[in-house]
Amino acid sequence: MNKQIKILALSFSLVSASFADDASEGMFSGALPRNFNADVVASLQFSRNHFDNWNNGKDGTNSSLWLAKYDADVKGHWTHIDWRNVVKLSWGRTYTEGLGTRKSQDEIFLETTVSENDFGIIKPYAGLRFESQFAKSYQYSDTAARVPVSCFMDPGYFTQFAGLSYAPDDNFMQGLAFANRMTFSDGYGWADDKDTKKVESLKDEPGLESVTEYKVKFSTIISFKTRLWAFVNFKGVDEIDGKWENDLEIALVPLLVLSLGVDLAYDKDVSEDSQYRDAVNLGIVWRWF
Repeated sequence: MNKQIKILALSFSLVSASFADDASEGMFSGALPRNFNADVVASLQFSRNHFDNWNNGKDGTNSSLWLAKYDADVKGHWTHIDWRNVVKLSWGRTYTEGLGTRKSQDEIFLETTVSENDFGIIKPYAGLRFESQFAKSYQYSDTAARVPVSCFMDPGYFTQFAGLSYAPDDNFMQGLAFANRMTFSDGYGWADDKDTKKVESLKDEPGLESVTEYKVKFSTIISFKTRLWAFVNFKGVDEIDGKWENDLEIALVPLLVLSLGVDLAYDKDVSEDSQYRDAVNLGIVWRWF
């Protein structure tokens, strides 16, 4: 038995090594213009647990989860200007017996940035960012009742920003910018000022934002990236929002990736407490570039 395990482990190592050079190559990499580089990945992940009289029926809850994601980071470089576009889309559903089907992930993130590169590692930049979700979200109670709390464009966030960034290489960037963050909410009160009698559907917040990004490839099959975003409203230091995203990916073999993600967030309008999420997913990945 031990011999069989060793043979399987050796076979897996050889397969992984033989595909290592191809793991980072995208299907359409050859189609990119010479002045562009891109990191574009689509993935589909699924897990299922089914029990039938398991442990005499005392333990085990039937459940299933699926998640679809699309991540794109495309950069164009010219003599004086760099143009970057970032797209993050995710949609996931979870079914648990006795609770039904609920959303597990739902995100729309679009960002476009233009930077001036005549000053070396210090780059003036300006851009636009849009954030929202695809479908309606609910708050669930112990009585199985659900109350809708958000939907597409409610809230929707539209941010305009301009500032300076420090980017010594393609793996690290620290940006500090003046930002104007607009919150749209027509039905659920995300943009409403509780101190006024009028119900507002638009909140306009000028302030400062900081963005720190870092990515590293430990090998041809293991990569890590992190993004720390913070926004402070000019009203005061108690008006700080922030989000820290971390993602580790391990390409086991082509088209199969193990990902580990940890996210921390704080938004006073959402909750007085910080928010935390971690996820371990194994799924099929289609690398475009």
